[in-house]
Amino acid sequence: MGILRRLKLKFLSKNENFRRFYSEPDFENPVFCSFDLETTGLNPKEDEVLSIGAIKIVDYKVDFSQKLKVLVKPEREIPKESILIHGIRESELENALSPKEAIELFLNFAKGTILIGYFVQFDIAVISRYTKNFWGFPLFHPFVEVGNLYRQRIKSRYLSHRESGEKSLDEMAKEFSISIEDRHDAYGDSLLTAFLFLTLVKKGAEWKKALHQ
Repeated sequence: MGILRRLKLKFLSKNENFRRFYSEPDFENPVFCSFDLETTGLNPKEDEVLSIGAIKIVDYKVDFSQKLKVLVKPEREIPKESILIHGIRESELENALSPKEAIELFLNFAKGTILIGYFVQFDIAVISRYTKNFWGFPLFHPFVEVGNLYRQRIKSRYLSHRESGEKSLDEMAKEFSISIEDRHDAYGDSLLTAFLFLTLVKKGAEWKKALHQ
């Protein structure tokens, strides 16, 4: 752990809620949490969470016994254009959890893990907005962006710049023959990301070099 992270951790640990929800991962025997959000839009400062999907990776295997699927009731009306992407309608959210209940479930689920995601910094920024409002601290988990892990592997194989460009989750999954199901569903995307992460690691990508702390 770097000095700056130690200082941040020491400062955040003064918050009793942070201590309740966070613990440092075991980096030698890590448990990973692949997760994804469906939101009302792409503005992390304003848009709301509609669903959270997550699954754990233990001993470098997807652990289907440890998964999370949560629907979240937003405070504002869902924009029609976003429904075309995620397919979640307001009628489906009548009995959904409140944002505070849902985020608390996620924090408890992800405690002690390293987060994994695709464009994960967006998801982290969204959740951090909630955690700051509810409990006064940002999401502090170390994380791995699978896009960066993919680019690391590409560079290690000395492929051309054209081949090493940004790729969508679907394109990366297709490249490695990973079946695509339930896209634009938070749990489905978290599962796809987990399989992609494990595939990249098995093919030689080093997650510790892609780790953001």
